[in-house]
Amino acid sequence: MDRLSRWALMHVFMLSCLFFGQAIAAETQAQLLKNVDFTALSGNKARLAFEMSEKAVKPKVFQMSKPARIVLDFSGVKSALKQKKNTINQAGVNSYIAVEAGDRLRVVVNLREKLTYTLKQEGKRTLLVLTQIETAKNSLSSTANDLADKQVSIAKQEIKKIDFRRGAKGEGRILISLSNKTTLVKTQQKAGKVELRFINTKLPANYAKRMDVIDFATPVSIIDAKQSGADVKILITPIETEYKYSVFQAEGLLTVKVREITVEESKAKKAAYKGERLTLDFHDIEVRNAFKILAEISGENIIVDDAVSGNLTLQLDDVHWDHAFALVLKLKGLAKRQVDNVTLVAPMEKIRKLEEEEIEAQKVNERLEPLVTEYIPINYAQAESFKDILEGNSSRARGGCALIGLELGGSSGGSSGGSGGANIGGSNNSSNNNSNNNDDDDENNALLSKRGTALVDPRTNTLIVKDTAKQLEEVRKMLALLDVPVRQVLIEARIVIAEEGFQQDLGVKFGASYAGGDGANTGFGIGGSTGGSTSVNGADPISSVVTGLAAANPYGALGMTLVSGADYVLNLEISAMQDDRKAEFVSNPKILTSDRCIARIEQGEEIPFQTTSQEGTTTIFKDASIVLEVIPQITPTGSVIMKIKITKDSRGDQTPDGLAINKREINTSVHIKNGETIVLGGVYEGDTLHTVESVPWFADLPLVGWMFRRNIEGDSKRELLIFITPKVVKDVMRTQS
Repeated sequence: MDRLSRWALMHVFMLSCLFFGQAIAAETQAQLLKNVDFTALSGNKARLAFEMSEKAVKPKVFQMSKPARIVLDFSGVKSALKQKKNTINQAGVNSYIAVEAGDRLRVVVNLREKLTYTLKQEGKRTLLVLTQIETAKNSLSSTANDLADKQVSIAKQEIKKIDFRRGAKGEGRILISLSNKTTLVKTQQKAGKVELRFINTKLPANYAKRMDVIDFATPVSIIDAKQSGADVKILITPIETEYKYSVFQAEGLLTVKVREITVEESKAKKAAYKGERLTLDFHDIEVRNAFKILAEISGENIIVDDAVSGNLTLQLDDVHWDHAFALVLKLKGLAKRQVDNVTLVAPMEKIRKLEEEEIEAQKVNERLEPLVTEYIPINYAQAESFKDILEGNSSRARGGCALIGLELGGSSGGSSGGSGGANIGGSNNSSNNNSNNNDDDDENNALLSKRGTALVDPRTNTLIVKDTAKQLEEVRKMLALLDVPVRQVLIEARIVIAEEGFQQDLGVKFGASYAGGDGANTGFGIGGSTGGSTSVNGADPISSVVTGLAAANPYGALGMTLVSGADYVLNLEISAMQDDRKAEFVSNPKILTSDRCIARIEQGEEIPFQTTSQEGTTTIFKDASIVLEVIPQITPTGSVIMKIKITKDSRGDQTPDGLAINKREINTSVHIKNGETIVLGGVYEGDTLHTVESVPWFADLPLVGWMFRRNIEGDSKRELLIFITPKVVKDVMRTQS
């Protein structure tokens, strides 16, 4: 039995040594990337040498044009580099990043522009030689004499085939087979089209044509291929839609993918992801490793919580790293929390719990933090207004005006521009108490904490605030933004009333009168008047008026005796009046006010009226004045928005009930540039009068009918025009500062 036991132990020991030996051998046989050397070569070339621990490994290479990158995948290789990301910034190369993923090492070479590359192996080194496309193109376009002296570094290339396919998601795929996988291709977007230029390349005649592919229902409509000198041009014309394209070259096949941007991508685009663009292609990779790769590529500090687990597959082409980061978070139900330059990644519930704990800790600190009192003088506004804001209420300045001591409208209380100084600081203590007693912080809009208070000294316009140091800092920031001088506006109004009138009155008086025995005429003569009742020699007068159609208040009259006989005379008087009237009344009120402050100016008279009642006769007064009320608002562009009310009252005609008042008023809101004049409105009135007063039947008699008529002609015109000119006053204080 002892022998058997020793034999069994010997076998177990030997098997263990064999197992560990194989493990060590496998570990020692693993390839390591020990070093990467960069060398700038002549002719605008550069070389990256990847030194391995064993024999050089041929990587799988693919190239991107947007952004310009060359990606090398070394299968079965681990990284022994000191740092993942290395900056070069020479010869068109920005940097390179080495990232391990599973059983392969991916090296991403970031370029300033697209370069051509060649790959070769020397011993333990894999050499990547990069050449600028423009340099290669210029060398091909040299003269024959230059070509005789220099060797062209690029061999003649050829396009074997051009094919088009529709992808599974409706994208258009242009597949171009190349005779050489290192063919130089320059890609650019011009006038909404995608242009591919193949350097020193030949195009078969059967592919030099236009292909209409709109029937494939992709974003691509036309593909034009033609030979252009030594190069080949392929122009891809998309349909009229928002699209995105990418170019991928690997193993002699160039693939151009054109797809329509979805609504989600458009929204993501508007979200303005600004991180570095990258391409990721990993199958069944751990989530923690995915965050590790994103951290190494972006250079950000990312901490992944132990609760993050699971695998995922990534196949992302030309996306911002922060966009990819957000997609992985959303896919795995994770959240992030940024603290300075460190990002914590954890499940949403854990992040939410951490935030709640921090909020509770802040509340405890606020309750324990000592209170500080500050005396803050207010320079340009009413301290009471800021007190309202601190307590979570709107400012009580009326008409948007918050200037100190501003009183507008005189005795008219409705036009007051702001609360008077007597009311400052004395009537709103209850609002402060109510806000302080509010236990719900979410519903309390106050800038003060629950323990904070605010008082106002109206005599010095000083705000007295007592609160924690943190809240006082917020108060100071608020006051620095709001306690600033208000810009002013000069508003000039011109009210023009133009009147023009014409009136003509032509009438006659016709009658007979008793002349008396001495031949004296008791009627009328030239310049006289009919209807006299003067007695002659004590005899009773005889009414002499036959018609009384004389002009009212005539300026001239012509009287004559037509027939005289038998102590009686036949008299005629013609009276006439003509008025021509032109008048223009101009009022020009001006007023200066602050931005968003109501202003009022009034000038006129008070007209007395007597009223009779049971208590007796009393006298009341009515206003007949010019009133300008305006609230200006200066826009960020310098124009002015104004709410305007203009009243122009004046004495009117005398009526049986008293004197009438002519009222003219306009109430409007306008938007006008600074210094320009606008006509707010015009009221045009016109009256035409034609009156004929006559004696029935006699007025229709021929020849003498005019003696029995009176003609009145009248024509009057009145027009009201209101001009407004706002002028923003230059702020001298801001100019000096």
